[in-house]
Amino acid sequence: MSMMTDQPEPSRLLKPISEKAFALLGDETRRKIIFLLRDNELTVKEIASKLELTTQNIYHHIRRLQEAGLVQVIDERRAGHLIESYYTVTADTFIYNEDRMEERGFQSSIDIMNGLNELGFGVEVSEENAERLSELIEMRIRTPSAPSVEEGICFYCSFSGYFMKFGPMNPVLLSRILQYASLIEMSDEELEAYLDYVREFREFLISIRS
Repeated sequence: MSMMTDQPEPSRLLKPISEKAFALLGDETRRKIIFLLRDNELTVKEIASKLELTTQNIYHHIRRLQEAGLVQVIDERRAGHLIESYYTVTADTFIYNEDRMEERGFQSSIDIMNGLNELGFGVEVSEENAERLSELIEMRIRTPSAPSVEEGICFYCSFSGYFMKFGPMNPVLLSRILQYASLIEMSDEELEAYLDYVREFREFLISIRS
């Protein structure tokens, strides 16, 4: 008999997690628990049996994972005089990318313009253009909900992680998912502000071509 009264949080395909939650997944036992709960709703006793560990050990890990928002109780069922909780993951994919490497401001703008030249766009690399480019990049950061162009693999150090149900995620694909999600969440006013920024940014790039 099911005893669940509160509705659990709907499971998601992709869920950003905190540094603390990511650190928890550094433990092999916790990772194994996550892998098991992606495919099945299990009790602590069932998890312990599959991993050949004690229920006390699993309870400890489950509590930590639940506090971090990685697993949740999906159902409660009576078994004789006991009520058993069934657990599941809160998402198929957990991503941590808080450790983004910071850009180097002015020097980054110089590097970007040199990169455009390597692609054959022939832009004028100067301090004035680098300063303006830096201003526009800063403006993009301040634009409400503007889809980030910094979600690519080049901006993450080795501690970033993607825990996928079906295997490792292509970082470029992940970047597109995050950008498209940002577009969906934009209000009409935020979209207009973003489009105004894109127009200004494009006009500047065209103006510095030789």
